[in-house]
Amino acid sequence: MFKKFLAASLIVGNLFCLSVADAEIKTYTATADDSANKLEAQEVVKLRALDKAIKIAAEQAEVDFKNNFGKELTDEEISAIIFNSCELGEVKYTQAKSAWQTAVEIKIDDAEVKNWIQRSDREKFMLLNQSREAKKFYEINNDKLEKLRKRAENMPKKDKKFFKDEFEFLANEFLSNRKVVAGNKFVWRGRFDDAITLYTEATELNQYNAAALNRRGNLYNIIAEGQKNIPIAESKRRQAINDFDKAIRLNQNYSETFGNRGLAYYDAKNYSAAIKDFTRAIQLEPNLAQNYIYRAQCYRQTDDNLALADYNKAVELSPNAAYVYSNRGNFYEYDLKDFSKALEDYTRAIDLERRENSLPIYYKDRGGAYQKLKMYDKAIDDYSRAISQIEREDQKNPLLPWIYRSRGECYKALGDNASAQADLKKFEDLQRR
Repeated sequence: MFKKFLAASLIVGNLFCLSVADAEIKTYTATADDSANKLEAQEVVKLRALDKAIKIAAEQAEVDFKNNFGKELTDEEISAIIFNSCELGEVKYTQAKSAWQTAVEIKIDDAEVKNWIQRSDREKFMLLNQSREAKKFYEINNDKLEKLRKRAENMPKKDKKFFKDEFEFLANEFLSNRKVVAGNKFVWRGRFDDAITLYTEATELNQYNAAALNRRGNLYNIIAEGQKNIPIAESKRRQAINDFDKAIRLNQNYSETFGNRGLAYYDAKNYSAAIKDFTRAIQLEPNLAQNYIYRAQCYRQTDDNLALADYNKAVELSPNAAYVYSNRGNFYEYDLKDFSKALEDYTRAIDLERRENSLPIYYKDRGGAYQKLKMYDKAIDDYSRAISQIEREDQKNPLLPWIYRSRGECYKALGDNASAQADLKKFEDLQRR
């Protein structure tokens, strides 16, 4: 039973934790303008000015947050926190002919920093990717527009319709990207249905928006993973794979989409297809530990040597990430039965882990390794740590009854029958709950 629950936690993690209270809300202001060609829609120009002002204000926030949290977080993490969590405050528009000037304020709750630290590794991977991608698409669209505006300065009258069509295409691309950004903000808050709606609207504005398809597919798959109704889960997973297929047809070098589709295939137990996709994702982006972990999970079904090689590569790429040691420790414990090496990896994971909500799993894991090595006192200590934290934070955690049972088995092995019976009774009571 432990292995069943653990496998789920390794892949999914605790997605989308809530914000932390008692933090400061900070405000940043900026002004920007955008001037348009007469062929451009004024509402789009107005939105472009707004986005420029938000970008400037966000850059100011990044400097402040780097000064305060630069030792805890990377620059990219800080940027993702600000980009996804900022709330738009007061907005003022001023128009002069075909130009718009916008003054904005954005508000950011610095509790989002603590919230970020508690998020799962998979979650961080996804949120960093979507922030990086949104900025890239903004820059590409803006660059295209500037080049088109220069070309249109001296356009012949006979080319007016041609230029108008080009401006309209870029406007739709810009609006589609804005929908994706708005959807990303909903994902940040765990509002998946709202995000899916916006990603769908993004594809309607621009059928070539591979990012919208990839993001929507990823949410469908996350929903499938959490769905107890098997037919509904399978339907959502099919929707996910369909979106990934479309995104890959639009962009054959979309590493993240190959990884996401591989995960959907893994969940469907189609391990050969999953391995093929994770391998392609690794070829395109060879320095991401996450895809080696996922491919190793697939190799565990058929080839221990290939699985271990991928776990080792993940550790090599991310030697300060707790999850890579936890995953390899799980493989040592359950597949290779090398409990001493599992113990070493679990200890390393505990030493590195910053997220309090992950520590009970690691203590439970290390307790299991101690138990199998017949080091029952140490196993009891780790199981007790896990129980204490879970009962303090989440008494409905499905691992809790099984940890009580394991601790009871350790007490029994030490001859403490009273404590053993109390824990086994607690196990039965929690199972009936």
